[in-house]
Amino acid sequence: MKQLVLFVALISAPWITVAQEPNTYVSSKEITVGGILEVQYEISLLKNQDIAFNPPLGYFPCNRISDKSNLKGTEFKDLEILSYSDTIIDAGGSKLWRANFKLIPWDTGTLVLQPLPYSMDSQMSYFTSILVQSTFVPAKKGVRIYDINESNTPFKKELVWTEVLSKYWWIPLLLLFIGLFIVVYKKRTKGSPIEPESLTLKQQTLQSIEKLVAKQQWSTDQKLHYTELSFILRWYLSSRYNINLLERTTFETILLLKALKLDEYLITQISLIFKEVDAVKFANSELPASDHEKLIEWSKEVVIISSPVETSHV
Repeated sequence: MKQLVLFVALISAPWITVAQEPNTYVSSKEITVGGILEVQYEISLLKNQDIAFNPPLGYFPCNRISDKSNLKGTEFKDLEILSYSDTIIDAGGSKLWRANFKLIPWDTGTLVLQPLPYSMDSQMSYFTSILVQSTFVPAKKGVRIYDINESNTPFKKELVWTEVLSKYWWIPLLLLFIGLFIVVYKKRTKGSPIEPESLTLKQQTLQSIEKLVAKQQWSTDQKLHYTELSFILRWYLSSRYNINLLERTTFETILLLKALKLDEYLITQISLIFKEVDAVKFANSELPASDHEKLIEWSKEVVIISSPVETSHV
């Protein structure tokens, strides 16, 4: 019976030992100053086992040794702990405890990361120590060397509004001025509407003739087209010479214009225009396209030669 118990114990002992053997991993044996060094600890546990581990805070326990010194070396206080996390992974009948450190060395040297203690089944044990080499960035031809190689992994830093405002105080001030400018500008634009540019009598009349031409009514309804042309010309002459010609016949209109002793050529052109217009309005005659263009040009000419000469001030 004693032999059987001894045999079972001898078979089970290696499995228990292997299951509880701690493992230590490091991301690299060489690291540049300011770079990130990852250290991982693992240990397999039985289903009912627990581990007690107190991670260091702030800086990782470490010694720096020289080529001629022993492995004890001197205390190195420039290995900063960037982050720490641990977890337990369930693996059926057992479980795996894993801890991860992210470290940043801020100085050079041959570094010995000290073995960290842990407790299991009321017994104190240690993870193995780690030897790494911390160096500056290697020199490159044509590239300026800095003492510290910045890591690609950004640090997580809480946003402090007092620091932001002390550094960028001018940004809210600038936004305030822009907002005030917009408010004042809108009030001024609402209070003083933009007045349309005033046109001279000549410009208004020529513009009205161009709008009438753009309608192209002469090709579909000549009577309506020439009624509007007659009105535009009579309105212009009434405004130009301060007489009412809107309700006058062509004969009365010519008599009143002659009484003003206008230029004979001007009166002749006006008379020819009204004669052609009256033929369409009252005799239902149709004018060809060439005559239509001729009447438009004559009307513009009457406006231009009867208007005062415009002078520009330089």
